[in-house]
Amino acid sequence: MRTRTARRALTVALLAATTGAMTAGPAAAETETRIGFASTGLDGTDPRTGRTLHSGFDVFDPPDENAFGVTDVFVGGVVTGGGEGIIYECMTEDRVRARLDALSSAFAAGVLRVDCFSPDGLPDRSGYVVVALSWRGTGPVERHVFDRGDGCTEYMDVRGAHVTGRIVLIVPGVAVAPLANEDPAESELRQQRIVCSS
Repeated sequence: MRTRTARRALTVALLAATTGAMTAGPAAAETETRIGFASTGLDGTDPRTGRTLHSGFDVFDPPDENAFGVTDVFVGGVVTGGGEGIIYECMTEDRVRARLDALSSAFAAGVLRVDCFSPDGLPDRSGYVVVALSWRGTGPVERHVFDRGDGCTEYMDVRGAHVTGRIVLIVPGVAVAPLANEDPAESELRQQRIVCSS
């Protein structure tokens, strides 16, 4: 889905920016940067139309800017020709305010304007997503170490999370419905540390 692709692209861009900032300039003995993440999958159903909704919501906490949350929403239903499929993709470039406390907790809250486009040829629509989500770290921390092969070592700590709250998609003509996390396996907190030696 584009949600994961878009989020992955944003993650790669943030990592490239922070890693580039670390390695620029005169050689140093060792440099380090950190970035935090929180993520969850959200699902819902519009009670009036039966259309299904899915969202991948992510919080990013880069080293040089305030934490923020982003999402896209996919709306499923009966497509032309019969059968089930994606009938709307609701996208945004807006961000909501967020906070990430290492592997302990996170939250995101605010309102995003979204534009919804239909791969099935339905009319374009615009509306909003209202966000109120909280993460609480649960269980043990998994620690991973990766040799990046460029003089840098990546340390990734991952912890499962319990997510409460919801987002609400409000786009008349598309869907008006809440989305919440239904599968705890889709929620986690992550802390990444990249250490580079000259």
